[in-house]
Amino acid sequence: MGFLRYISLAIAGVTLCVAQNNGAKPNIVLIFTDDQDLHLGSVDHMPILQKELIEKGTQFTNHYATVALCCPSRASLLRGQAAHNTNVTHVDAPGGNYQKFMVSEENEDYLPHWLVSAGYNAEYLGKFMNGYTRATYMNAPKGWTYTDLLNGQTPIHYKGFHQLDVIRTKALDRIDHLSAENKPFYLTIAPSTPHIEADSLLPTPQTRHKGSAQGLQVSRDGNWNPSDESQAQKPSWLKELASIGPLIADSIDAHYRARIAVLQGVDEIIQDVVDRLDKHGILDNTYIIYTSDNGYHLGNHRVAAGKSLPYREDTNMPLIIRGPQVKAGATSDAPSAHYDFPPTFLDIAGVKSADLPPFLDGQSRLSNWHNPQTALPTCPFNGTQEVINVEFWGGAGIESLLQEKPYNIGNNSYKTLRIAGAEKGYLYSKWCTNEEELYDTTADPYELQNLAKDPKDESIKQLLNRLNALLLATKSCADATCRNPWKLLQPEEGRWGIIVDDDTSLTIRCLDQAMDPKYDAHFNDTTIFPRVAFQECMEYQYIDNEGPYLPKDPGLGMKYRKPTDNYYDPSVKIAAPVIRNLVDQGGPEQRNVTLAQIMEMSVVLTQAQMGLAG
Repeated sequence: MGFLRYISLAIAGVTLCVAQNNGAKPNIVLIFTDDQDLHLGSVDHMPILQKELIEKGTQFTNHYATVALCCPSRASLLRGQAAHNTNVTHVDAPGGNYQKFMVSEENEDYLPHWLVSAGYNAEYLGKFMNGYTRATYMNAPKGWTYTDLLNGQTPIHYKGFHQLDVIRTKALDRIDHLSAENKPFYLTIAPSTPHIEADSLLPTPQTRHKGSAQGLQVSRDGNWNPSDESQAQKPSWLKELASIGPLIADSIDAHYRARIAVLQGVDEIIQDVVDRLDKHGILDNTYIIYTSDNGYHLGNHRVAAGKSLPYREDTNMPLIIRGPQVKAGATSDAPSAHYDFPPTFLDIAGVKSADLPPFLDGQSRLSNWHNPQTALPTCPFNGTQEVINVEFWGGAGIESLLQEKPYNIGNNSYKTLRIAGAEKGYLYSKWCTNEEELYDTTADPYELQNLAKDPKDESIKQLLNRLNALLLATKSCADATCRNPWKLLQPEEGRWGIIVDDDTSLTIRCLDQAMDPKYDAHFNDTTIFPRVAFQECMEYQYIDNEGPYLPKDPGLGMKYRKPTDNYYDPSVKIAAPVIRNLVDQGGPEQRNVTLAQIMEMSVVLTQAQMGLAG
């Protein structure tokens, strides 16, 4: 395969780069939570995060997941690609999971391989991807110098201890080990918090934090349980949802309190990681990145709990960074996405742009980490300073046992783009039901007034034509066109649908320029820019179902991975339930428990206990 040949070439190039840079390279620690919101206020209730990272680092308010779902978001982060290029589009087959990541051989060529080639130790601790379970633990992810992937279903039962205490003590042990290696390191610390537990059970905090969120209530402002008039403007299954009644509202508040309480254990991880890095004298030379795989909603747009929607609650996550040359107490509005992390990390590692993997859809954001843009830039500018691509395949999930599920909840596939402009912002979506959404996110930040529902205003019609053309480009973009989709949309005859390499020669470089009436005929021409459409609502990505495309023959990442069309899940089905502690753990006496104490109580599971025997 082409990408296997690329690996050897890239390693040679990176090794040369490392040899020429003998300075003390910064370490990188990624603290990566699961389903943490930005817009419900969870960050506000984490005092250590506020003190150690926000006050001493920079917040990035416009950071997005390109898929609001755990596994595809994690695959995009690790691979540096949009989900339509990884083809890992869901948490289960046929959309994908860890097994699909292996079948595609993308685990042969992703972040840890690149960092190790750049001279780093690369370690991962905690939840990796959905599908890495008791049935597949023997097929560990490739490339890492060390992994300890809990995923809540490991062959070890940590008897008598809460998962957050296990992860915290293990993280400190790895920092001790890595700091003694005299080598730069990358470490992901990924608790499965504040994700719900099995069967939509609320997350369980450590007992020392139970009751810490007593009396809190999720905000009823904005798009929480909107009116019938507003909800009727939503597409697909969303417009069928009934208003949230008192019983469900109470359950939402209980869920919110459980999320806030369990995140206090993550706050302790932050404190101890900072202290341990400081103890070893490497804190000032370490980037600490705090983010989540996707956001979360509780009652927003009448959905009691969950993610999987294109709206801000689900796609816009916390991103806080502390580290070398990162300003303290600063805020940046510059947009970025998860697939920007790999090129940024490689930039930190000293890898030259010419030696980067050729399929990366993102770009390094290190310059903005060092010099944060406090306001959105004005037009003209690089395309990704304005455009964020968001997509989804398959059914939605309502993570509530009380809310009735609509019959058509499976119709949740969509293509979306978000315009993050200085003076105007928009969210535009085309659903698999072929319904459209358009929100002016500057005037309507809660995304309630669907301007595409019945567009009578001529200016709205012209805006929809521009956004359709842009979505046509972003929904199958690759590398350069993901970083700047305007490369495909130039008005001169013969330039549309053809990638323009020289950015300085672009006539149109942003939406504001594209809205000039002299381009009406160009963007109204459906022979050039046919309407984005689906043939039907499917559970996974299928080329023929999602045409037309721009360019007409989309690569969808297949040049750099094995085909995964008609993928099925080859994993062994697990018969036995997960072994759990019979009573909740994590009392005050375990706040400073040692790894030796935890391991003394741990139990290695038998094949029968893992549900794999016979």
